[in-house]
Amino acid sequence: MNKIALITGGVRRLGKDISISLSEIGYDLIVTYNKSSKADIDSFKKAVKTKVDLVKSDVSKVSDIKKLFKHINKNYKSLNLLVNNAGIFRHYDFFEITEKDFDDFINTNLKGTFFCAQFGAEFMLKTKSENPQIINLASLGGIQNWTGYIPYSVSKAGVIKLTQQLAKRLAPDILVNSISPGTIVIENDKNETVNFNEMKKYPVKKFGEARDITSLINFLATENKFITGHNFIVDGGKTL
Repeated sequence: MNKIALITGGVRRLGKDISISLSEIGYDLIVTYNKSSKADIDSFKKAVKTKVDLVKSDVSKVSDIKKLFKHINKNYKSLNLLVNNAGIFRHYDFFEITEKDFDDFINTNLKGTFFCAQFGAEFMLKTKSENPQIINLASLGGIQNWTGYIPYSVSKAGVIKLTQQLAKRLAPDILVNSISPGTIVIENDKNETVNFNEMKKYPVKKFGEARDITSLINFLATENKFITGHNFIVDGGKTL
């Protein structure tokens, strides 16, 4: 029987690559989506090699997360991996940010990660899942000071601290780590949020690719028995 992975926001962009990569190493998938089009969903289904259960869920709403895990409790006997990938990323000038904007970032990027982890960990422990792990997608913005992305950066800094707190609280039963990517260019995507002028600031003189993240997730999912509470910076040396 294949292991089970839950990936939030796993139908498009980096989430899609994460889902496909985990499928290729034998994981059956539970994948959430929110605003993905029918074309996105159809393309995703064709690319996945193992069983996939698609669930519409807005992780910014705890009521949706509860429904998601009610579905999981009803239909699954274990959960080996939770990848908290769902998130939003937009540029705002500090003086343009509204209360709704701020709440959107915190609710989706941080609160959603928190409650998916809470319900996920509860299910993992209850079902005595084999080698359970949680991987949170943070960001270089949670480490560096991106003044054009203040709500985003604050939410991702929270994800890094949350990862450390969860790793300590859930040890020794569940391993919890986060990944902070630099700029990642997604194949066959418009990459509308990528500023290619920033590439010269990277010591390796290039941006990352999806495989730079998926290979790390695959390693943790298949090999990790000891690493917890760590934030992996995958940035081509940008923080240097």
